[in-house]
Amino acid sequence: MTPPPAQAGKTSPAAATQAPQTLHFALPQVKTDTLLTSAELTGTPVLIAVVSSGCGYCKRTLPQLEAARRALPQLRVIAAFLDETPTRPLALLNKNNLRLDAVYQALPLAKSWRVDGVPTLFLFDAQHRLVKIFDGYDENRLNDIKQAAKGLEKEVKMISLEAK
Repeated sequence: MTPPPAQAGKTSPAAATQAPQTLHFALPQVKTDTLLTSAELTGTPVLIAVVSSGCGYCKRTLPQLEAARRALPQLRVIAAFLDETPTRPLALLNKNNLRLDAVYQALPLAKSWRVDGVPTLFLFDAQHRLVKIFDGYDENRLNDIKQAAKGLEKEVKMISLEAK
């Protein structure tokens, strides 16, 4: 289901019309088994990567997500695993020393967002409006994420000032 490398990394018009326009979810966290909800992330830009622990391209995407987490501290990066249990995702995170947030049981979320292949990444702004979709694996994904997230830090600072 993952696009071949030549097509990976493209944002398809069909995906954009079927994607969520706002962020809403509640899923168990891989590391703690407690629920992580979109409501907890209010005022924070979010990158959600729909992945599977058995997908080779997903395994190659996870270190890129970790690098994005470190490079863009204003962005909350979440790996949403399709796996039904946390066992394999947790082993994958630990094996690669990944500290990014991870949730599991994301199949209903993936279906509602009409994800037709993994990895698929969704970037939301601080108001949780969809900014960009990244389909498939791309070895330059970190640069793509940085470019797409450029204005989001400024937006977060503005929201913080408005709250004061």
